[in-house]
Amino acid sequence: MPNHERVPIICIVGRPNVGKSSLFNKLLGARRAVVLEQSGTTRDRVEALVPFGDVNLKLVDTGGYVAEEKDHLSLKVKEQIHLAMKEASMLLFVTDVIAGITPADREVSILLRKYSKPVMVVANKADNQKLADDAVEFYQLGFGDPMPVSCSQNLGIRPLKARIRSLFKLDVMAITDGRSDKSIRVAIVGRPNVGKSSLVNAILEEERVIVSDVPGTTRDTVDTVFTLEGADYVLVDTAGIRHRRKVKTVVDSFSMMRSKDAIERADIVLLILDAVEGVTSDDVGILRLIEENGKGCAILVNKWDLAREVEGVTKEEYEKHLVYASSLMNKFPVIFVSARTRENMKGIFSLVKTIDVSLDTKAPTPLLNKLFEKRTPSGLPVPKKRKRPNFLYITQKSSRPMVFMYFVNDPKLVLPGHISFIENTLRDNLPLRGVPVRIELRGKKESKK
Repeated sequence: MPNHERVPIICIVGRPNVGKSSLFNKLLGARRAVVLEQSGTTRDRVEALVPFGDVNLKLVDTGGYVAEEKDHLSLKVKEQIHLAMKEASMLLFVTDVIAGITPADREVSILLRKYSKPVMVVANKADNQKLADDAVEFYQLGFGDPMPVSCSQNLGIRPLKARIRSLFKLDVMAITDGRSDKSIRVAIVGRPNVGKSSLVNAILEEERVIVSDVPGTTRDTVDTVFTLEGADYVLVDTAGIRHRRKVKTVVDSFSMMRSKDAIERADIVLLILDAVEGVTSDDVGILRLIEENGKGCAILVNKWDLAREVEGVTKEEYEKHLVYASSLMNKFPVIFVSARTRENMKGIFSLVKTIDVSLDTKAPTPLLNKLFEKRTPSGLPVPKKRKRPNFLYITQKSSRPMVFMYFVNDPKLVLPGHISFIENTLRDNLPLRGVPVRIELRGKKESKK
């Protein structure tokens, strides 16, 4: 079972629409949680591991607590809030100074007392001194001095950080979106309702992320920090990525932006496919997005137990289906899994570690040119009346992303077939499975500059 990093945990709680996610972003120093003037935007716990000097601290945002709501999804949200508070070292109770103390705030205060954790009341929306003075009302909640802040005006955030530092006896207050340099950031992406959150729960062996049959349950990216077999990981569950024409609400739009941001921040991306539904154009579009960002990638075919039992398909047949759907699928390793039965869970992170090592591949220039010595791209056939390009030499420009530069007499003469030949030769001879490869061309005149 993964070992979750033992660090002090600050949990942000409160009723809906008081600015919990705004406070999370202010303390973090980055726009990570979805922030909208709409209640119930945050459903899962949203975590970020941040350094306070030499000490790591985990900041956790939670969904809005509404005592009277009893529907299935609301109960799941409450379950996540309870789990977050149980794990917390301290609780930030966020209230709205303009609205004052509401019955819902009193319900939250009753809940907080059950956990016997240090509580700090944060009176948000204190946009001016008069409103800051009004925060005195929150003494009635019985948790000591309330801290007036304004997330929209960036007021009171520094004193709040100082008070948190004092509580944890931390000498240095420098909150950033940090992670260990040795940790591997893995983003789990895919279309809505392909089983991303279920897969996260299966990997972590606990109910860590809300799972529902309603498409679009996860609206934000959710980071979980853990250690597995001596390696540190940051696992990022994301909202479903869909085609622009299918984005119907502002929340969907923000969630899409967060998911794409998660891909950009990741080292490796796990693309989840639904084995029963097969490959769609949206799946291929997501894979292109991963490749464009130069991220390592593995394809996880989820619900494989159902496809095998109901459809009677074999892995070999399904792999042919993947390549038939898009030749792009052939560049990335495929693993068949089931979140429901936990089939092949152990193989996922073994593959992740292999891809992470491959991302750092560095090929010396002499070795690269030896690969093309006998089978040069210049020898490929070209259409009649078209000049044949003369490929001179190749060198590696960078890793993460993996970029090679080929010097040629005239880049305009190079055809897509030449690029494919070069990439395939590199993949056949270097450990690049799961690693996007970009080929750049440099003309002879440019090389002399």
